[in-house]
Amino acid sequence: MSAESEVKRRIQKRGQITVAEFIEIALYWPQGGYYAGLKAIGPEGDYYTSPVAHPAFGVLLTVQLFQMWHEMGRPAPFTILELGAGNGLLCRDIITCAKEMPSEFAGAIRYICLDRRLPEILESEFPSTSRVLTDKLPFKGLEGCILSNEYLDAFPVHQIVMTTDGLKEVYIGLERNELVEITGDLSDPEIAIRFADLGISLVEGQTAEVNLALEAWAQDVSASLERGFILTIDYGHKANDLYDSDVRTKGTLVTYHRHVQTDSPLKMIGSQDITAQVDFTSVEKYGENAGLNTLGLVT
Repeated sequence: MSAESEVKRRIQKRGQITVAEFIEIALYWPQGGYYAGLKAIGPEGDYYTSPVAHPAFGVLLTVQLFQMWHEMGRPAPFTILELGAGNGLLCRDIITCAKEMPSEFAGAIRYICLDRRLPEILESEFPSTSRVLTDKLPFKGLEGCILSNEYLDAFPVHQIVMTTDGLKEVYIGLERNELVEITGDLSDPEIAIRFADLGISLVEGQTAEVNLALEAWAQDVSASLERGFILTIDYGHKANDLYDSDVRTKGTLVTYHRHVQTDSPLKMIGSQDITAQVDFTSVEKYGENAGLNTLGLVT
């Protein structure tokens, strides 16, 4: 069953579904979701990431990881847990660069590639690496760094619109067997609470996205890490900028196919990327609530 067929099946069975549930199916449905095996990255795919563009990205991260290791007293093992490791290219660059670093850094590294699909990194090529196939965080007591690059922007998000009747949610429904957008009441009161906590008021006609999974993610990474750092790199803004009605009236949800921004999520389901920018204010807040300290937010 394709991702589109699964979307339609759920709507026929239960009625309209949230945009978040739609994205979950479109990206991660095991029988045809976008990340279920498609080579999305690179010239033959739909977009580039920094590790694909040049190994300098991995080299600079290795320098930062080396500094973290020193700040922690040079523990062994020093675990690098990469979330959403994908094709394993960033892992290759970091492990390769670490061998050129001074001291015993390379020997201390234990690198774990975590992804919903099987990362393509080969343990035979890099014996200090391991692969974990899961969408959870089944770890405790890690000492080192939990690292991610373009990970949070792939979380399913709820889509919201401000109407004359107040804050409403966008749903996906069916009309004559065609997928359509439908506006209805909020599926979760946490959506309104998020905007209230942020002190954000949308203007009439403004569309925005809300990632309700951020709080659980922050709790999970905090619970996994006994001592060390969390370094996450992504597209996003502080809340005041992200929800700026003058700049992002239509929100940030976009789709990509063959390096073209198509912005048609109900088309080519399972064959194009769907992404939304990250609310770093909420990332920091939920991290701090989970016991983490914010060291900084930089470009």
